[in-house]
Amino acid sequence: MPLRFGVAGTGHWANMVHIPGLKAQTEAELVGVWGRSPAALAEVSGRHGIKAFARFADMLRDVDAVSLSLPPAVQAELACIAADAGKHLLLEKPIAPTVESAEKIAAAALRNGISTVVFFTRRFVPEFEQSLKAASGRSWTGARVTQHTDALLPGSPYERSVWRQADNGALWDLAPHVLAAFLAILGPVARISAEHRPGRITVFTATHRSGAVSEVSLALHVDPAKTVSEYRLLANGESYVLPLPTFERPRALAIAAGELAANVRKGERKHRCDVLFGLEVVKVLAAADRSIATGRPETV
Repeated sequence: MPLRFGVAGTGHWANMVHIPGLKAQTEAELVGVWGRSPAALAEVSGRHGIKAFARFADMLRDVDAVSLSLPPAVQAELACIAADAGKHLLLEKPIAPTVESAEKIAAAALRNGISTVVFFTRRFVPEFEQSLKAASGRSWTGARVTQHTDALLPGSPYERSVWRQADNGALWDLAPHVLAAFLAILGPVARISAEHRPGRITVFTATHRSGAVSEVSLALHVDPAKTVSEYRLLANGESYVLPLPTFERPRALAIAAGELAANVRKGERKHRCDVLFGLEVVKVLAAADRSIATGRPETV
């Protein structure tokens, strides 16, 4: 029997990724959608031909799992409510805006015995996941990453995203993708040093417990002609650029939902991108924030 999903959120990402992705997954049944704006809820439910739930609690009664597409602070609150109702969670990154709120989601998931998956997008692209597995067999000394995008320039669907437009927006929006890849290869981060630079660029240097060092540069407001996305692994004077294949985001979401459904069937709670991994990522982001504020390296 397919896992019954409800979508929480009515923004661009819910419209273009979560809802189409769940509709495409045969192991999922999309029951309906809930959102904070009645007008947006009516528009989204009508566009996709799915039930609109006026209250989050009403949706929880009709589903087995919740696919959350909301700002981090809102997600953190509702994820705990859903977990305490015994609903499995398909979470967005970052899972929460603070370590404390991320820990609350993890604790709620653990005490209620639910399965969780965090949608670190590229980790659900088969070609990228295969490249990570191939790269994990070597002793890397570090990584260099540049992720400069025009995602928040005027006209972007995320232009009005308050949390992304904040001073730490590039860190909290883009770094989770970077960390989702390199934590899997280089291991946990022990210490991080971060700063803002002109042009709304955020950089950080992360020292992993393995001794490897990652140097990362992130931006959301660059000129379209100057966008760049490169993930480079380093080892003894050699380097390897991870392939970043183009992909359809709804398909990646469908894969994530399918993996969550498979874990639920098996009674499996662990996943390579589960809530505990999401918490680990938030701890690194929070340490980077502290480093920006203090001007010195911070322990994760």
